[in-house]
Amino acid sequence: MFVKKFEGETLDEALQSVKRELGPDAIILKTVTNKGLKGAFKKNRIEITAAISENNYSRKAKVDHVLTDDQRDTFYKAPASRVNSMINDYNGHQASDAPKVQSSYGNMGLNKVVNTVTKASNRLKNSLDDFLSMEEESPKDDKLDGFLNSKNANKVEKIQEEVDLRDTNSYGRYSSNHDEEDDIDHTEELIHREREHYDEVSFEIKQEVKNQRHHIELLEKKLFELTDKLSNRKDSDEEPTAIRGLRTTLRSLDLNEKIVQNIIKKSIFELTKNDLNDPDIIYDFALRELNSMIRVSMPLFSAVDTEQTPVVTALISENSCGQRSMAMKLAVIQENVKIISFRESEVEEINSDFTSKIFKIDFTSVHTLAHLMSEARKALADGKSLILDLRLSFKDNNESKKFIDTLKRSFEKLEILITISGIHSEMYNSKILSKYNSYSNGVIISYMDQCLSFGSLLNLHNEFQKLDLKFFGTGATVPDDLEAATAERILAGMFEL
Repeated sequence: MFVKKFEGETLDEALQSVKRELGPDAIILKTVTNKGLKGAFKKNRIEITAAISENNYSRKAKVDHVLTDDQRDTFYKAPASRVNSMINDYNGHQASDAPKVQSSYGNMGLNKVVNTVTKASNRLKNSLDDFLSMEEESPKDDKLDGFLNSKNANKVEKIQEEVDLRDTNSYGRYSSNHDEEDDIDHTEELIHREREHYDEVSFEIKQEVKNQRHHIELLEKKLFELTDKLSNRKDSDEEPTAIRGLRTTLRSLDLNEKIVQNIIKKSIFELTKNDLNDPDIIYDFALRELNSMIRVSMPLFSAVDTEQTPVVTALISENSCGQRSMAMKLAVIQENVKIISFRESEVEEINSDFTSKIFKIDFTSVHTLAHLMSEARKALADGKSLILDLRLSFKDNNESKKFIDTLKRSFEKLEILITISGIHSEMYNSKILSKYNSYSNGVIISYMDQCLSFGSLLNLHNEFQKLDLKFFGTGATVPDDLEAATAERILAGMFEL
């Protein structure tokens, strides 16, 4: 079914548009009078909402296809019964073997109003508004039967006896004189068909309402089940006070919810009911779990005889995080070692000449991969171990990958350690670890003495579980402020012990 709105300055003009666009079988669903601004500066406009079935609209379109614009204007000025008859005759000639399709609504919808609206009184217009508003009511209401019959009887009495149709190439000149009795019979037939249409629409609406009620019933059932579960919880099933306190404490340490829930679930599973109500036992259990989550290991250069097999330790970062200082500290605690610092830019962040001279460290700064490889081969040929201080600031991630792959192919004993800072945000450190964790063997954390959130460091360590902690930087002094990574250091920072 097609539904469309039409507007006109008068009711006659709007109805004529309906008749021309949708044909005589159109159903008027609603009429609205739009008044101007305070009724003074703008004329009233009539808005009509009309509809037509797909079958009737298709039959009308076949006739419109053979008419010119002028012929179409003249054709639809004729009474609706005449237009409807001509459309039926034309479609009958086009498909004589098919059953004849009769009009669904005929001239009841449009003809009477179109032909009389220009001379209608205010009483007739008000009656039309009442008639259109009553069409939205239930088609099975007994009041509707009498209302429709009386309205159509009034319309039949007001039908003009003669309307001249101008001559057209396709239809010639027709007279608009009709027998009043035929119009009444035709109107009654159309009322019957209109009732059938409303029955169909009413059935569809009822089905939709039924479906919506079914969905509402399902939602109410689920809501009732959830409410029933909450209301029927027994006191014995409630969470112990010590567990609630532990959860609050762990969350206050900036630990992510996954770690908190894992500790809580494990404590409930492993501890007895009496233990769960003892805060001391609960907190001792939580400390043991946190301690077991922290994985530390020694660096490669401490596990290999560097006199026989030189080891290359590469420190990787992207921004300032105290990595130069960490490289100096690692060089001091080793023997026969060379530091090669790689920066893509020639601007040095820190002047390390003083530190390298004091501790007699062989230090070289390079700006290209070729220069780095040349210096590294010379140092290895002299039997020296290497510490590579690498600041990888490539814009393209593929460049960083190629750089690291070259190092892996070139050195037999290579350990790659990512350097992050305790004063950087958890999000930034996570980005660095995500980028290089597939190439790396461990993590160094600098500025531990200035860290404000040890919980975020534990979150990162738990997220990247294959990366063991190697060293902690605890200050600027070389080499005193360097510690082997331990779980106790992180836990002490978390609980301020």
